[in-house]
Amino acid sequence: MAYVAHPKSSLIPKLEGLHLFHFDGAPCAQRVRFALAEKGLMRGKEVRWNSHKRSGLRSRPNSWTSRRVSLIKKDHLTEEYAEIHPNMVVPALVHDGRLHLESMDIIDYVDATWPDNPLKPSDPDDAETVAKLVDWGKRLHVSVRYVSFHWGLGNLAKLKKEEEERLANLENSDSPEQLTAFYEKYDRDDIDLDTYLHHLDELEQGYAHLEHLLADGRPFLIGAQLTTADIIWSIKVLRIWECGYPFKRNFPNVYRWYRAVSMRPGFRSGVLSHHRRLSRLFRVKALLESLFTGGLRQAARRRAVLKVG
Repeated sequence: MAYVAHPKSSLIPKLEGLHLFHFDGAPCAQRVRFALAEKGLMRGKEVRWNSHKRSGLRSRPNSWTSRRVSLIKKDHLTEEYAEIHPNMVVPALVHDGRLHLESMDIIDYVDATWPDNPLKPSDPDDAETVAKLVDWGKRLHVSVRYVSFHWGLGNLAKLKKEEEERLANLENSDSPEQLTAFYEKYDRDDIDLDTYLHHLDELEQGYAHLEHLLADGRPFLIGAQLTTADIIWSIKVLRIWECGYPFKRNFPNVYRWYRAVSMRPGFRSGVLSHHRRLSRLFRVKALLESLFTGGLRQAARRRAVLKVG
């Protein structure tokens, strides 16, 4: 599996075992933690993300060392973290001094390296279906950002002027994230509602496809086996559900499937164990907005009515 051959950070080659640079509320990091838990690799010691202390350089067997990169404190917008992840996002995984980036590539690496409890089907047709679902989910990465920022995080996600400048100086012009361009508009409320609704529509098209797949009552997206498709899509449901989206009303099969997946020990320990409080805050905020300003719940219901009409 591909890895970063020559990382700029001097910390990376010092790390032994598994180390995950992540944030508990970040969707891409959540799906990696979900996969790790499904593989029986549990969260181990907590270490400051940029610590070089000897006591934190080696992870315990069958566990990963948690190096929490706070998106709230803007740890990711530092030169030191940019040397670990040039796109300044989470997660990043280090295994015995080798750095792996991009969440689904990390999951593929973990699945191949620890083959028990496989996350990919052996049947070629099922494997092709999973690959298409994963690719679709990856393409919706930006749509999750737009919807969750507008109807979830709001002003909490805006950068200060000095943070914007730091980001612009650090981000590569060819970064697939294009964070500088996004924040230049987002921080100034220069993104129109039609753009946000477009991204909501993109997500709803994906959920509609899942709704059709799950209509026969299957437990997972391809049938009896949990796969990488369930991992990537369940996190897309979690984040938008936290923003107040009415899945139970609009996509009942997706809602049933998600509730079942979210009860798995791997989801509860890998995704929710350190995220419950923040998730609850997101949902309370969404509830208040639905009561006083409409929020995502009202926008989704209006769109559902228009589609039926």
